[in-house]
Amino acid sequence: MVQVVSVSQWLGVDTLLPPLPGHKHTRTSNMSSLLNNLIVTDPSGSSRKESGGNLIHLQQRPTEDMATQGYPYEVIQESAEYLLSGTRHRPKIGVICGSGLGGLADQLDERDVFPYESIPNFPVSTVVGHAGRMVIGLLSGVPVMCMQGRFHAYEGYPLWKCAMPVRVMKLMGVEQIIVTNAAGGLNPGFKVGDIMIIKDHINMQGFAGDSPLRGRNDERFGPRFPAMNNAYDKNLRDMAKKIVADMNLSDVVQEGVYVMLGGPTYETVAELKLLRVVGVDAVGMSTVPEVVVARHCGMKVFAFSLITNQCIMQYDTDATANHEEVIEVADKRKKDLQELACRLIVKMAVVDQDG
Repeated sequence: MVQVVSVSQWLGVDTLLPPLPGHKHTRTSNMSSLLNNLIVTDPSGSSRKESGGNLIHLQQRPTEDMATQGYPYEVIQESAEYLLSGTRHRPKIGVICGSGLGGLADQLDERDVFPYESIPNFPVSTVVGHAGRMVIGLLSGVPVMCMQGRFHAYEGYPLWKCAMPVRVMKLMGVEQIIVTNAAGGLNPGFKVGDIMIIKDHINMQGFAGDSPLRGRNDERFGPRFPAMNNAYDKNLRDMAKKIVADMNLSDVVQEGVYVMLGGPTYETVAELKLLRVVGVDAVGMSTVPEVVVARHCGMKVFAFSLITNQCIMQYDTDATANHEEVIEVADKRKKDLQELACRLIVKMAVVDQDG
């Protein structure tokens, strides 16, 4: 007896099979078309391709499924080498720009721009407000690489793929990373437009057994069991607080705990009340997988949330959270955010050179 599996199962990619005779047309990927419909495996594990009635012997079925294990080192390296070959800059600082916060990348001088779809093995961002480009250039003379747009679990990506660009940064030589996001303010002392420096996070997906590090570990990226108690570098947080004071922004800058939920739905009142009980100050749908992978790679991390809406904690209200509000608030605060990031990057580069 043979087991019939789809191309997607065999390769670990999301594909749909072509229609069977007499059935309606179904969308297929180029990959599934190339492999011509079906993979057939026999109990020994060898594989054959069924093509016009002819059975063609294929190589052994892969022992690991990329859909759950993630890209191997060599695939990440291919993406990194592609970017390095397209720019003369060698950045040691990376920035991940959240919803509506991608304008920082437009401030880079002598920049090289790489649309995500042009980078080998890279995902593509589908969210409004995310440009979907890797931008490498100089910010006040400091080589920096910026992600204009990130990837989310609610787009259908596994967590390892959401954080895959961080590993690309690592192999390009990045040692410090700034991660930004738009978040809902759960702390009653927060106002819309505030900036929250993240001092810690609660990894809800990790509680459920999901992690961007799930699967076989590659020591070339980092250890099997990385510590997370100092995920957000204290020296970078202290540095940022001094910059905030110099910018006269202390009244709008907070520090707190962030939680990532899966989305794309905003939270129920009961969920928010639960999160507040366990000490959450701001809620979003990103950042944690990227931070986990960055720390696994040995990078220093600084992160902040722009509070773009107040979480709705009352029942029977007509108020609703929406993405348009997120973009609007980010646009109003973008000048301060960009200046904060720019000053911090310059300081990070100086400390790195002195250290």
